[in-house]
Amino acid sequence: MSTKSSLKERFGQRVQIREIGRVPCGSPVRLSLRLGDSPNTPEAARILARRHVSLRTAHRALSDLVGGARRAVLLAPCVENRDRLLSELAAVGVVARPHETPEVDPRLVREQTGLSQDEFALRYGLDVSTIRNWEQGRSKPDAAGRAVLWTIAYYPEAVEQSIEASGGSHDF
Repeated sequence: MSTKSSLKERFGQRVQIREIGRVPCGSPVRLSLRLGDSPNTPEAARILARRHVSLRTAHRALSDLVGGARRAVLLAPCVENRDRLLSELAAVGVVARPHETPEVDPRLVREQTGLSQDEFALRYGLDVSTIRNWEQGRSKPDAAGRAVLWTIAYYPEAVEQSIEASGGSHDF
């Protein structure tokens, strides 16, 4: 079954979309979604649309799940209450979890490796001034930086192997 047609085949040619009362304000939240028992995907799409997720984005994520994907990740731009959103999705058979990168102490990660700032930056392909700024509190790692630091903390060999395997080549 193709992903595009999976919802249509399961729920009919057209799902009637009522007027969606969007929440007036809130903060963005990245969500990891998976299907639970007896999911009501059209209602899940409406719940997401209330949080300013486009129906196209909600449909794509939910279709991927119905089509067999293990999980889908999306951004809900305007969430007034994260616990309420998770509860509403759970009530319609969609398990949602915040998709966040953990806070990481850059100095602690570097010290665990036993490397100087210069050596750490060189080994893991980072800019030494960025490492210094993080450690001295002048800036904080963004989500990508936190993900890299977390990976270095728990799987340093994987980062090193990835850098070595690329051999400077950027052919994707």
